[in-house]
Amino acid sequence: MSPRSHVSIEDLDSRVPAGECPNCKLNVAFDHLSRREVWPELIDRPVGPGKSGADFNGGGAASVTPPPKPDVWRVVEHVLSCQRCHKTSVLHQHWGPDLPQGDDSETFAAALESKKSKVRFVVLVHPRRSANLLHEAAPDAMRDLFSEGTRCQEAGALRAAAAMYRAAVEEICKDRGATGSNLRGKIADLVNRGVSAEVVRDLDEARSLGNWSLHDGLSFSHDEVSDVASLIEEAVFLVYVQPEQRAALREARKQRRDQFRATP
Repeated sequence: MSPRSHVSIEDLDSRVPAGECPNCKLNVAFDHLSRREVWPELIDRPVGPGKSGADFNGGGAASVTPPPKPDVWRVVEHVLSCQRCHKTSVLHQHWGPDLPQGDDSETFAAALESKKSKVRFVVLVHPRRSANLLHEAAPDAMRDLFSEGTRCQEAGALRAAAAMYRAAVEEICKDRGATGSNLRGKIADLVNRGVSAEVVRDLDEARSLGNWSLHDGLSFSHDEVSDVASLIEEAVFLVYVQPEQRAALREARKQRRDQFRATP
């Protein structure tokens, strides 16, 4: 997956997280400058006592007031400083309940009642990453929809991202002249337009994600939505980019032959 929304920093809640710096792109250790809950309330969340007995924010251990119990749904802000480039990064850690699969309302209610939550995904707030773009060989309308989807994904609006990715798939069908009574039928017709069956399966998965998100109200993880974006990127490479590359190589070989034959 493209790095637009992937945050590869381990032990984010520790005093010294480590991973790829969003600024210098090196694998480094970070100084954890601050951690606080920014939603639904603004609350400092110290990491814990260090070797000196002082808390994370620098106060004495004896003077620390126990923080209030965290909400099940919450967003925690982490401010890190790279030990290599010394630039600051800000990340939002989104927490939520570990909800069961299926539509069992009693099991769903029990999961909420347990007050247990886990990290659902992490969003890089600063430095901002530009929206990922598909290769310029793809149709402009498709590139615009995909770019909007990546911005939704970066903001944590995963259902909106799924809808944009579905719309991007629809543009492929339109560009290739696929026909059918619905989007599923148009995707299937791509096989008759020279698109491989494997690519068609991937595009249909992107369509399904959008349908399930919009019509059935299903929630998907950040990684699942990222995977669908990757499927679309690969489909664009196979349908648009690779044929152009092969055509360019054929033309280069032809020109080389023609030039050789024209040489006395």
